Amino acid sequence: MKWNNGKERAKFEREQKELREQYIAEGMTEEQIQAMYDFDLKVFNGKRREAEHTQTLDFAAVEAEDKELQNPLYKKFSDKLTVTMNFLDASRYAWIDEIEDEKLGAAIKNLSVAQIELLTEMVMSDKTASEIAREQRVSQQAISKKLKKIQIIFENRL
Repeated sequence: MKWNNGKERAKFEREQKELREQYIAEGMTEEQIQAMYDFDLKVFNGKRREAEHTQTLDFAAVEAEDKELQNPLYKKFSDKLTVTMNFLDASRYAWIDEIEDEKLGAAIKNLSVAQIELLTEMVMSDKTASEIAREQRVSQQAISKKLKKIQIIFENRL
């Protein structure tokens, strides 16, 4: 987003001049008018900072063949914008298709990739929440919370 500070500041000051006249007509004191101006100036500066520090992600430049034309945000965050599921090892998730209870199978298939992977670690590798927590370098409570969320999903769908 482009920001022309001179133009925007002049527009802001014109609006403030009109507001000042309205405030005087309503009987506001100079201190009150100054407080309103100070507040509006803070809002103005916030909008200016946002405009100066916000970059758009141009998707035409994202897929450019020439690396020089690619959007710098895409280069920096491409791994966060891309989701890849590896189905080469389909047997890893085959246990889901073996579930006889159709509602349970459907509920599992509607979980997020991370939730399915957590359950797969427990089912296929026969790991405990503590072991998974150590591998993922998170607390055992964090894994327990994730499992509790999955349990709640199952309770609501079954």
